[in-house]
Amino acid sequence: MSLYCLVYVSIANQEMSDKHLEAMLKKARPKNEKAAITGMLLYRDGFFIQALEGELETIENLYTTIAKDERHRDVILVYKNSIQQRRFSDWTMGFNRLDATDTNVIDGYTRFLQQPQSAFFIDYADEVEDLLNRFKP
Repeated sequence: MSLYCLVYVSIANQEMSDKHLEAMLKKARPKNEKAAITGMLLYRDGFFIQALEGELETIENLYTTIAKDERHRDVILVYKNSIQQRRFSDWTMGFNRLDATDTNVIDGYTRFLQQPQSAFFIDYADEVEDLLNRFKP
């Protein structure tokens, strides 16, 4: 089995309350477990960064479904790479909601969290990966 990691960014089309985010995670986690998908979702002020890990066809199919979801827009693939092992193996979908305090204390804090714009991330995939890695177990 060859593993891949796919990372995308997007912008929410609506207000995402804690209750809404929790409901979304409760729905996604059992599906991800069944499909052997692990990963991490970061959220800040309407902006998502998500890493999906698993077999290539499985994560590509999920990404296609996610990209069509009307709850967000400007879905952009940041990267899709072959990996030797899962970084988020303990999580069917780890989650962290970042606020201004969180982003100010993250070592190596990157400026793109101040005013996220999806297209920016394609040129800064290494920084996106570094940010996601800060939340792995």
